[in-house]
Amino acid sequence: MKKLSLIFLSMLSALFLFTASLMAQEEGTTKDKNTNTTEESVKNDTKEEVKTEVKEEAKKELTEHESATKEDSNINHVEKVYEKEEVSKLKGKPRSYTDGYNTYVNDKVKFELFDIDNVMKDTVFYKIDEGKEQKYTEPFTISEEGNHVIYYYSVDKMGNKEEVKSLNVTVDKTAPEITVTITAPFSKTGEVIYASDKFSYGYSIEGKDNIVGVSSIEYAPEGKEFTEYVKPFTINSLEPVKISVVSEDKVGNVTKKYKTKIIDENGNILSESLEEIKITVDKTAPTVEIKADKEFYKKEKLNIASKAYKYTITAADTESGVKSIYYRIDSKSEFILYTGEIMFTSNGHHKIEAIAKDKVGNVSKTAVLDVFVDVIPANTNIKMVTE
Repeated sequence: MKKLSLIFLSMLSALFLFTASLMAQEEGTTKDKNTNTTEESVKNDTKEEVKTEVKEEAKKELTEHESATKEDSNINHVEKVYEKEEVSKLKGKPRSYTDGYNTYVNDKVKFELFDIDNVMKDTVFYKIDEGKEQKYTEPFTISEEGNHVIYYYSVDKMGNKEEVKSLNVTVDKTAPEITVTITAPFSKTGEVIYASDKFSYGYSIEGKDNIVGVSSIEYAPEGKEFTEYVKPFTINSLEPVKISVVSEDKVGNVTKKYKTKIIDENGNILSESLEEIKITVDKTAPTVEIKADKEFYKKEKLNIASKAYKYTITAADTESGVKSIYYRIDSKSEFILYTGEIMFTSNGHHKIEAIAKDKVGNVSKTAVLDVFVDVIPANTNIKMVTE
């Protein structure tokens, strides 16, 4: 009996040790799980913080985008967004452009800095060019035109400083320069520029932007809709046609101001100005006259002349001026350019016809001079009178 009791106690002791071992193993496992759970919790908290920040940034960007979209919805066409000044920039329209190497912006673009940290972010610093470093608090713009460098970095709560980053940008706040060239047989007398009412006006438009480049040019003859300028065009009109021009560069600077250049048909520049150039329509043709250097003899209303007579042709024009005189003899040829005196050496009836053109193309009425040229000497006979 005593032996059985000892066996029972021995078994009971072994069972106790086994149970204690199991409990210790389970406690260790639970501890490991708790440790893992704590680390995972920290990671999750960090991720949630980052996600929250990203969401906030995205929400902010969305709000700004919606605001910009709402503002843009009030802008139907570029040509409707001018300020009262002749040269203006598109209002409320931040815009950037890159050619693959350089980044261009207008002076309405805002620069926003934000940082993401694995544990806890703190402060962002920046400076523009060689300016003073400052703490970032809100989006900023750069108003000075030209090339700039933005330097920026952040420092987190633990004092870890990020390496300085930089962004090169070129600010363009100047609208393109536009030149409208009008070509026709213009003429200038003194300060007055004349044009005819019977020819076509050739128009060409050139845009120049010294920084980012021209994005578009549109034009509209008076009373018509705007259309994109592609190549020179011609307008047939009884008088010069006023046109409106809209040009935009690649970052949204817009102008409707242009310089007008007046060129005659020979390529000579008669005038160029940012102000409106007055063009006077010359509807009056020249007058032309044919004269002999001596008085004619008259016989039955016929002009009689010898071969010694010399004939000159003159023309006058009170507006644009005489450009050239043309003539022909006896209707036997086309009109040719008059260069000097005309003489006849053959006997009989002759006719001189002359016309003149002024400097804008008006043609005179034809002047005509009929003359009988007598080059045959008289035939003298002798008669004896006996009575």
